[in-house]
Amino acid sequence: MTKISVVKCNNYKQSQEAVERAISLIGGIETFVKAGEKILIKPNLLAPRDPSQAITTHPEIVRAMIRLVKKAGATPIVGDSPGGSIRDIKNLWKVTGMTEVCTDEEVQLVQFEAEGAKSIDIGNPNIKPVTFSNAVLDCDGIINLPKLKTHSLMKFTGGVKNFYGTIPGLLKVEYHKYASKTKDFSDLLANIYTFLKPKIRLTLIDSVLAMDGAGPSAGNVKELNFIAASQDTAELDAFLLTILGYNISKYYLLKKLNITKKTVAAFEIAGDSIRELGLGGFKFPRGRMFEMAPKFMVKFLGKFLWIKPFINEDICRKCLICGKSCPVKAIHIGKHNCPTIDKTLCISCFCCHEMCPYKAIGFKKSLLAKLFIQDDANPKH
Repeated sequence: MTKISVVKCNNYKQSQEAVERAISLIGGIETFVKAGEKILIKPNLLAPRDPSQAITTHPEIVRAMIRLVKKAGATPIVGDSPGGSIRDIKNLWKVTGMTEVCTDEEVQLVQFEAEGAKSIDIGNPNIKPVTFSNAVLDCDGIINLPKLKTHSLMKFTGGVKNFYGTIPGLLKVEYHKYASKTKDFSDLLANIYTFLKPKIRLTLIDSVLAMDGAGPSAGNVKELNFIAASQDTAELDAFLLTILGYNISKYYLLKKLNITKKTVAAFEIAGDSIRELGLGGFKFPRGRMFEMAPKFMVKFLGKFLWIKPFINEDICRKCLICGKSCPVKAIHIGKHNCPTIDKTLCISCFCCHEMCPYKAIGFKKSLLAKLFIQDDANPKH
């Protein structure tokens, strides 16, 4: 039976106490980490943004886990591979608070790209082989520290999605060419998770400050004030989606991993009362429902039913991060030196929306999409 801990944490000053309690409730750190091991702590470091914006895992959660791993006699290292920041990784570490924490705790910060990589066939039908950083392959175990957020493509980014960061550098962007649809990307995430599962010791999710709406970087900061932990990452995701009001029977990634409502009903929950967390009103992004339509209907309606990103020139700072993160090179310089999106090339993977630091990229819908697809989370245009 899967055991999940839920612990209130009203602010990040309580991180150490909350993390220690969450781990003790599912068996204690010694259950998951042995003396002498090298343990990779994997936060979500999507972009160089201040922790108060709820886009990245808070550094105090990372600090608390570092101390627990050391207490078990193991050697922690901290690393991630943000898709759009490999050219200035030191700035990302500084802005997200990782430099300060790892310096204070005398822990190595690992740049996945600098550690080399290995390509492995993990059984994914669209991408063969998949490349992983050696930092991930060479460690003894992984502790996963995701951020609870919504996601424009996946609707939710939690524990399983966080392992996409084990792929080094711009390869993540490249893979979106072959997995731009929700189902294809879910297949890829499921295969990555299944491959890495023997190394994954536990997952603890940072949902003290979370994000709803147009996540994973342009949504609303949501004070949920709790953390949750489990040895099983995918089942923790299923639990979180359920308590946030999402019908997991419609979530393809969990279906792929054979997790159902019956699975969730069997979980053993320890710690604080879920009813006292105040989780009402959490908004998930919508807008890709047409992917569930039969292929013949998609083929017939395809030219009339679409959602594409658009660039708000009034907000755009012309940093061109969107262009660098586009896997099909659909973004180029237009008039007034503002980036513009070539609709004929765009594959609606929303990498540009995910990586834009200024919330300048929203979603534009066809008339048919406006009739059938509601989306309260997206910015108006």
